[in-house]
Amino acid sequence: MAVIESRRKIGIFCHGGTQNLGDEALFAAVIQNVRLRMHSAEIIGFTINPVDSQRRHGLACFPIRQAGKIASSPVLDSSPASSGASDPSPSTLAKLKEFCKSVPGLKWLVSAVRHSAGALSAILREPGFLFQSYRRLKGVELLLVAGSQQLNDGYGGVWGFPYTLLKWTVLSKCTGTKIAILSVGAGPIDSPISKFFFRRVLAWVDYRSYRDAFSSRLVESIGAKGIHPVFPDLVYSLQFPAPTQAHGSSNTSPVVVGINPVPYYDNFYWYSCDPVRYSDYVRKFASFSEWLDKTSHGVLYFPTQVRADVRTIDDIILALNGSSKSPNFLRRNTIQTFDDLISEISRADLVVANRYHGILISLILNKPVLAVAYHEKSRALLAQVGLEEFVVNINDFKTEELIERLKALEANAPVIRTKIAQGMAPLRRALHAQYDTVLGLIGFKSDTAAAN
Repeated sequence: MAVIESRRKIGIFCHGGTQNLGDEALFAAVIQNVRLRMHSAEIIGFTINPVDSQRRHGLACFPIRQAGKIASSPVLDSSPASSGASDPSPSTLAKLKEFCKSVPGLKWLVSAVRHSAGALSAILREPGFLFQSYRRLKGVELLLVAGSQQLNDGYGGVWGFPYTLLKWTVLSKCTGTKIAILSVGAGPIDSPISKFFFRRVLAWVDYRSYRDAFSSRLVESIGAKGIHPVFPDLVYSLQFPAPTQAHGSSNTSPVVVGINPVPYYDNFYWYSCDPVRYSDYVRKFASFSEWLDKTSHGVLYFPTQVRADVRTIDDIILALNGSSKSPNFLRRNTIQTFDDLISEISRADLVVANRYHGILISLILNKPVLAVAYHEKSRALLAQVGLEEFVVNINDFKTEELIERLKALEANAPVIRTKIAQGMAPLRRALHAQYDTVLGLIGFKSDTAAAN
């Protein structure tokens, strides 16, 4: 008996809910394209922060892994809630912390014990979480793994992305759910265990594709069998909202340059901390911003990871030593949603972007982009539209190099906009074909291909 469409369930797996608006755009793109083809299907989200995802996208959402770390030890907790008669006073706590610091190796030992306790607690809770996830996934016909840098162990190690993707692949097999990995990025993949996990995942899924040739070659190099097709990033398939110009954001400068920085080697976000490299990076962008001001360009900073990028933007402004009060520095509007981001980037004429989706979204909005790349994925992204010469390497670029490339970008802006516009259509056609292919895994035939 044929399955009634109104009862069909499609799951979307994404590392969303972390205030990374690039990931939210990926999630929105898949939702939009499924609804375009299967109007009455029930869509369920599986993300890192399901509460945030449900609020943003209006779906029932569930977690892809256990939440958070265990609470700190009560002995070292100085919060107001710990107000019993036996609680240590603030001065006692301070002395205890100083004592821990004074004994060689004791601070490391305490940290190791707490980390081990947290790991043990997570291990003991994992079977219950897996059973809950199994029940939530049961009845879902197709699980779509939405892009981003899914195949990597640079953030969270083996038990971050690799294990999370492996367990959901196994759960899908147990529930009879088809699983398709769509236009994912790959790398770094350093651990032998990570490589083993990813090989198993790629062998068991029903479909997989990669968003660039670099990722495709990397998974082939770790021993993954079969074909490794390349398709564009899923955000290219998203129908963007019409940008709205924020009130009071007009600017008299002839050219506005949008700047999208990244917390490069900072101690809050990056996978490795290096204060010297971070300070040097901030100084370079401060110098670049000063040059833009002196040459009467408008300067507009914008984040795509709103939790982390704003801190770096604030550090750059602080390094300007008051010169950011120039009228050429445009007022920043609050960015919390993808619509906010679209409207903010729309204020710029040219963009200098570090983040992958800062580059990509600017391209979709037909903005000439200069990429400051920390991964080959950014170079591949610009190569897709024939702009690979407008890339500098984040590790060793100089402010002077950034200035010279921006001059070339500005001088050739009309030609570049035409080139970008011409490059969009084939990317979108490829993604429409991919959606039709993966929905065909559950026997659904789309009639939207001709319309798109």
